[in-house]
Amino acid sequence: MAQNGGVVMVTFAPGYVSEAVNRWDADHAAEQARYNSPPFVGLYIGQPERAKAALAAWEQQHPRPVATLAQVADHVQHVRQVAGIDHVGLGSDFDGIGATPQGLEGVDCYPALLAELMRRGWSDADIAKLAGGNILRVMETAEKVALSCSRRGPPRARSSRPRPHTECGCVSVRR
Repeated sequence: MAQNGGVVMVTFAPGYVSEAVNRWDADHAAEQARYNSPPFVGLYIGQPERAKAALAAWEQQHPRPVATLAQVADHVQHVRQVAGIDHVGLGSDFDGIGATPQGLEGVDCYPALLAELMRRGWSDADIAKLAGGNILRVMETAEKVALSCSRRGPPRARSSRPRPHTECGCVSVRR
């Protein structure tokens, strides 16, 4: 990451930040398959109402654990340790996750996450990088590269006429 200047946009998906949620999600998926895995297997194959009731009973006996804001802070800190402060950002994935960590139900909760990281020793400069500075730097670099590429013009098209392979002598179209 550091080599190319990129940023890891940290997801808040509960299964990524909590080992307990990750295991529960895997167990839940296994139970779903156990009861009904079309087209040919499952204890209640072809009986969707029985499969649904059995899964609901399993869920009642095995409540889903809750991921927390503190676990998200742990996750962000881990990415910082691996990639470096210049290569970590907040990705969240609010638009693609079915559940959120407790205390991070939306972007309006970011101040609580940032405050937790500051309690853990993050400086104002670190928080500024995490909260948008790093991704803005990457986007600025991408704009410069795009401008440079547009000045050079489109890449030349390769020839698509048949040429023999030197190894075997057969003829094919190379693209």
